[in-house]
Amino acid sequence: MKNETIDQLGATGSKAIATGAGLTSFGWLTSNEFLGLVGAFVAIAGLCITWYYKRESNRRHAAEHELRMARLRRGMNSGTDWGQLGADDD
Repeated sequence: MKNETIDQLGATGSKAIATGAGLTSFGWLTSNEFLGLVGAFVAIAGLCITWYYKRESNRRHAAEHELRMARLRRGMNSGTDWGQLGADDD
């Protein structure tokens, strides 16, 4: 997957958490058990999505770091078009 796609999916997970929390709160206020359960499910799904894609992002950054370190150890220039590590983190 492209880096931008992974980051967008991680952001989508955060939005799902907020939506699920809102549905859960609305369900609790209206005493509607179905909305409360659906909201809790959406929030948990969003949390799982966010966790997975943040983990993938961390792996990608670690691999980029290892490549840069290998270049430095060989005496090569570390200047690449990758940009700064962690510059796209939230």
